[in-house]
Order: sequence, then C-alpha cells, then structure tokens
Amino acid sequence: MSREISVEEDEEVKVDEAPGDAEGGRRPTGVPVDVAKTKNTEAYDSEVVAIRKRRRLTVAYKTKVLQAVETLKQEGSGAVNAYLRKEGLYYSSVCKWAKLTRQGSLTAEKSGPKENSRESLQAETKHLRRKLLQAEKKLKKSELIIDLQKKLSAILGIDLPQICELDDDL
Repeated sequence: MSREISVEEDEEVKVDEAPGDAEGGRRPTGVPVDVAKTKNTEAYDSEVVAIRKRRRLTVAYKTKVLQAVETLKQEGSGAVNAYLRKEGLYYSSVCKWAKLTRQGSLTAEKSGPKENSRESLQAETKHLRRKLLQAEKKLKKSELIIDLQKKLSAILGIDLPQICELDDDL
C-alpha cells in the first residue's frame, strides 16, 4: 500500500505505508524515532530563501532608459514594451521620470530629511539662547521672592514648614 504526497507542483514523493502506520504525521508504535524522522523530513525543503533588497536606480540610469525609450518609440511595433520587460521596469515609472525631467526635478538628491544649513543652525542657536536667558531671569525672580518670604516670615515671627533644599551641585 502506498500513497502519494505532493511536495511541490512538479515533484511527487511516494511514501510506503506499513499496515500498522498511523495517519496524520504520528509515529507508529514500535518504530524507532530515527526511522520515523528520516521518512517524513526528506520530503520537505528547509532552505531559507534570502530576501532581495530593493533596487536603487541612479539618475544616470534613468536618463539612459528615457533616451532608449524615446528612440524605441519611433520604431514602434512593441519595442518599448520588450525593452521595459528586459530591464524589469514599468511604463508608469518611466512616465514619472519623464515628467520629472521636463520639470527639471530629476536630480541625484537624496529623499528624506534635509541636512540643516548653516543659517538654520544659527537661527536655532539664537532662539535657544533667548529661551535660556528668559529661564535664567525667571529663576532669579523666583529666588528673590523666596528670600523675601523667608525674611518676612522671620520679621513677623511666622514659622515656615521645613523643606529639604536641593544641592546646588546638580
């Protein structure tokens, strides 16, 4: 008695079943573990397939493709489609590149956050210094008010609750 197990579309493996074999992947009673493992694991491929990285197309390549497509458009008869299939590109991508070229914005600049220019860094530094001065003035006013409260309570004889003072070393 034998049964067929389909592993892949074009490959079939035959596994012999003994009369005492159990179905559903269980090891039959009385059969050593090594025999049961080798019988079932040969049919499966455990190779890990590497994930491909996304292509990064340079501006030079894009302009080369645009020029090739323009020349092939003049020939006609599906030459553009054959070329794009060979290169692994979509016609919509080529149309986008052509539009960007007409607008003059097909450049080699990186996408993402822009680097800060010197002027923007100077403006940010100026803003942060101004905020620091404001915070220092506010701190000085707070310290003066606290000192005044201490002196006033000492003059009037009012006992203030003791609060742990933080070290100035922080």
